[in-house]
Amino acid sequence: MLLQRSPIRGDRTALRWLVGGIVAVVALWAPLSVNAATTAGASVTTAASNIPKHLKSLPQSTLALHASYGVGIHDPVYIRVFKEESELEVWRGRADGSYVHVRTYPICTFSGELGPKTRYADYQAPEGFYSVTARQMKPDSGYHLAFNVGYPNALDRALGRTGDLIMVHGKCKSVGCFAMTDGPMEEIYAIARDALRGGQAAIPVHSFPFRMTDANIARHAGHRHAATWAPLIDAYRDFQVMRAPPRVAICDKRYVVNPVWETAAPTTLGATQACPAHGRVVMPGVEHGAEDEARRAEVILQSPKQRTAENIAPWAHTRARHSVALLEQRRQRRERFRSIMAARDQLDPTYRMNLGMGRRPD
Repeated sequence: MLLQRSPIRGDRTALRWLVGGIVAVVALWAPLSVNAATTAGASVTTAASNIPKHLKSLPQSTLALHASYGVGIHDPVYIRVFKEESELEVWRGRADGSYVHVRTYPICTFSGELGPKTRYADYQAPEGFYSVTARQMKPDSGYHLAFNVGYPNALDRALGRTGDLIMVHGKCKSVGCFAMTDGPMEEIYAIARDALRGGQAAIPVHSFPFRMTDANIARHAGHRHAATWAPLIDAYRDFQVMRAPPRVAICDKRYVVNPVWETAAPTTLGATQACPAHGRVVMPGVEHGAEDEARRAEVILQSPKQRTAENIAPWAHTRARHSVALLEQRRQRRERFRSIMAARDQLDPTYRMNLGMGRRPD
């Protein structure tokens, strides 16, 4: 008698063969799929890494901070620099006109001591009120990326101060500039670039010797440059209270912060002209509260600092170590650089501005 295979058993065998085949196919194609996904991911990573450094977007962590504070990449920017603390702060404007602290970047190094820059080759980083426009962006800097802070300004020139090409730049080497290292500088550059693209005509960059709290002012009361800090104290206090960048006029060879003009505001005002009659609202002294410190801890980027309050003073004398020959050599290099830049701008005045803004120069 012939034994017939049970239909049920035959169906189960067929099912096992079907499942086995599916598993085999999956096992065969899975590595290829993983490899394809890995290759695609690598391609995206490679493409991102091939973006020119001056065109890179802000990292997601910094964009998330912007979003959490209700500001975007095209909103106006205000930059504050503090020498003693070796920090650069970025603030952004909200729709109501107030500014919010979105990022703090440690300054890897700067040269000189507390106090203003007064002459060429004094190896001193400036203090005062400066601004950055699109023409001051330096995507082709030899220090990774940079922007010129605008020294000398009208007051510096009126006081006979010399020197130029003072930058915020990458790397960690300075002969009068603020060196941020490359990664942080890419963020700072992108922030400035996008604000200028968004329509901000000039970004105020205010450079302070230290955070101008009452305690710090008292601690530095006997400093030889203390007399130059009065307008910086006014600007610091006004901003702490009003949370809007101070208006700064220059007349009578001095800064006037947030002036209240007794007559109509002057349409033009020269640095050597007498100041029109004016007053100002005096703000109280300030100390940092718990909210300020909590915000600073939240937004600071971890990056190295070489300068501290303890080692700034001894650096005041390092310029004496530089030979006359070295100073002359650097002066000649600067002259050659200025000649090259002047020739380029003469051929195409918009070239550097377009390049700095990330546009094609043609």
